[in-house]
Amino acid sequence: MNNNNFYLPSSRSFVEEFNVMKLLADANKLEEKGKKIYHFELGEPQPKTPSKVTKELEKLITKKIPGYTPSNGIEILRNKISKFYKDKYNLGIDPNQIFVTTGSSGAFLLTFLSCFDAGNKVAIFNPVYPAYRNILKSLNIKVLEINSDEKNNFEIDVGKIKKFKGIDGLIISNPNNPTGQVLNANELRFIYQYCETNKIKLICDEIYHGIEYERKSNSILSFGKNAFVINSFSKYFCMPGWRLGWAIVPKELTQNFLRLSQNLFISSGNIAQLAAVRIFDCITDLDKVVQNYKLSRNLIFKELSRFDRIKFKKPAGSFYYYLNISNLSNNSVKFARKLLNDTGIVITPGIDFDKENGLTCVRLAFSIDNKVVKEGLKKFSRWLSACY
Repeated sequence: MNNNNFYLPSSRSFVEEFNVMKLLADANKLEEKGKKIYHFELGEPQPKTPSKVTKELEKLITKKIPGYTPSNGIEILRNKISKFYKDKYNLGIDPNQIFVTTGSSGAFLLTFLSCFDAGNKVAIFNPVYPAYRNILKSLNIKVLEINSDEKNNFEIDVGKIKKFKGIDGLIISNPNNPTGQVLNANELRFIYQYCETNKIKLICDEIYHGIEYERKSNSILSFGKNAFVINSFSKYFCMPGWRLGWAIVPKELTQNFLRLSQNLFISSGNIAQLAAVRIFDCITDLDKVVQNYKLSRNLIFKELSRFDRIKFKKPAGSFYYYLNISNLSNNSVKFARKLLNDTGIVITPGIDFDKENGLTCVRLAFSIDNKVVKEGLKKFSRWLSACY
């Protein structure tokens, strides 16, 4: 009997892979051989997790912590998150609507499963974090991509949604990854009211909240209660790798969300949750980290403004620049690979974020140490001057 075709992959598993992960693997090999690598590719805060959290972790390790936690997260952490929304946004969020999840990825998966059936249509604004479309496609949910205009530095125009009909859901990210755009109150109010009027389930990715430089972000829940909010401890809270996020769920869907969480994840890590309680005592320290990001942001803007052939806008939030390199290259993957091989600088090809226009864009992350940013930026500038 011929079993060669027995283990065939499912059609749902054919999602796009991240080009940046290939570059990262190659960069790691070069690093092992002694080449100096500058990591401008990953959106990972380099400052260490605040000491109050790590010291709490050390205490917890010596204790006999019970194994599983409630599937929606430990009560003390959900209460802390609720208080955070009261202090920051003056919003009263019922802790029972807050679900602690296995990273924001777990929050997205649970949200999509609780909101949509196979064949539903969900809209996203490009350029966008690629996992949205890939998770949706793996669930047989149709993705409607609303493209942005190159002439406007790929800024999202939320009004474009009015041109599309039959939408079951909408995902927005604010601040945006990869452009750093921060939607203002009028734009968020429009999106919320449009979705509510047209019975479109609204999911707002607020993972980069807290990392803004001029105007603070409004939570979508400031405009009404009928929306999902996704957040994470990885970005502003400087806890990448702890695999903790949260979702704020409309009351009508909390029981369905809980059932899915019980069956798919059981619970998030117990020690990680208990340690994360302390992060809310570190807001002053976290805000100082954001000020360092701002220094790097301004330094990059000043340096790259010397190159007329690169088009970009100073990000208002997150820790990314989205650079239009159409005057330099029409293939962001080849551009990024050449940059890596020539200089050791790793950046993210735009094709990961935008399948239509991403071949002429790259993302440059500046979440790394200020000194490394300065050193890498000088090298990048010299390379641009020599090659272009």
